[in-house]
Amino acid sequence: MTGRKKVPWSLGELVDFEVAVHQSPAVDGDVGRRIREGMKVDGGTPLRQRRWGFQEWLRSKKRGAGAKVESVTRFLGVSLFVLALLAGVGVIRGMVIQYGGGKAINIWVLLAGTIGIQWLMLLGGLLTFVLFRYWIGGLGWLRETLSSLVRRLAGRVSPEAWGALIQGRGRQPSAMGWRLTRMLQMGGVGFNVGLIGGLFGVLFFTDIQFYWESSLSQFGGDSLRQVTRFLASVWGGGGLDEVEIAGLKDLSGGERSHWEAFYRFIFLALLVWGLLPRVFFWWFARWREVRTLARLEFQDIGHRKLWREISKVERVVAMEGLKDGVVLLDVGGQDLDLEEIRPFLLQRLRVNPERVFSVAVLDDAREREAWEAMRGAPCGVVMLVEGWALSPKQMTALIERVRNEAGEETVLRVLVMGDGVRAPDEEDFVRWQEFIDGLRDPGLECLAFIENE
Repeated sequence: MTGRKKVPWSLGELVDFEVAVHQSPAVDGDVGRRIREGMKVDGGTPLRQRRWGFQEWLRSKKRGAGAKVESVTRFLGVSLFVLALLAGVGVIRGMVIQYGGGKAINIWVLLAGTIGIQWLMLLGGLLTFVLFRYWIGGLGWLRETLSSLVRRLAGRVSPEAWGALIQGRGRQPSAMGWRLTRMLQMGGVGFNVGLIGGLFGVLFFTDIQFYWESSLSQFGGDSLRQVTRFLASVWGGGGLDEVEIAGLKDLSGGERSHWEAFYRFIFLALLVWGLLPRVFFWWFARWREVRTLARLEFQDIGHRKLWREISKVERVVAMEGLKDGVVLLDVGGQDLDLEEIRPFLLQRLRVNPERVFSVAVLDDAREREAWEAMRGAPCGVVMLVEGWALSPKQMTALIERVRNEAGEETVLRVLVMGDGVRAPDEEDFVRWQEFIDGLRDPGLECLAFIENE
């Protein structure tokens, strides 16, 4: 907010916030007044006000769960790194076999057990992410398992609050989900460090030879040359040539330069195809987590209810700052008298509608005028709806159309009416409010018409 340094949310604060929302969502009167006064003084966009206001509200609540969750994720991240490092060393050690009177490692087994299996897991993880994130709506079994472990060790977090933390929806991804991804990638980094360290160790302390001899013709010298050429192409190398590969066919020996060429190749391959991708994905997950925390929209139903309680204002007939240019949409063609609605809009929203447009009617010409008018509306769009006539499917489609025509930044308000120019029934308004909250649109609000405002 202007005049006040922007303080981004941390994951610990977000955990404490969700716990507080689900445990004690009440707003102390002094806290609410202090937040409203701060918003009046410093201004700022509605979304920025909401982020700051929730931080102020959180200071009045008991905290501790967030710090516990953050410490548990750090501990598990380090533990995964160490365990995966030991596993990487073990994989290399397990490839060493007795062959031809000495110890040796099959080159095909080495490539498949280090680089090959990792990329199969990475591609499988990407497919799982797409399936679970966008189609199924979950985290994927690896992150689900890690999520359950974090929650069990952290404690203090109810299933409802934890579900709100890990279920990113729409444009708002899950910061906790990216933290879990980052932890898994930390394990991948440790595994590759273990592979490189383990290979160096067996070469340094043991007399190890490498061979590619196989009874399957498809794993011959020509195939190995193509594989090494493909892997080496990433760093501009040409892979192993025919002479070098021929010298590595079995344990009959070869020139020292053949072995040195292979050593350079395999260590670079593990670095470029194993370690660096994991480091990049770890950095990417961390960047997405920070970015998500910096762009929190707080559009869950509980968040919107809490914000209405925090930001409520007294009813005043204050005409200063009067705005013009609002587009008024009559949903369903109620043919309401504009002059009867105008006082409420002037006093409550401080906007002055000049014309009503009908939408959701069987008249393309009338609707076309509305779409054209709302594209240039400086003060947003107000949609007049009847309280008893909520049709979620049709209304969702209409709001999406209005949002597309008016633009992402346009403020949309749904004004719920009773029969004619009257206040709606309380139950009808609550249903509308829950429906609007469920759409998670930061620029969409729902309010009830009040007579004689």
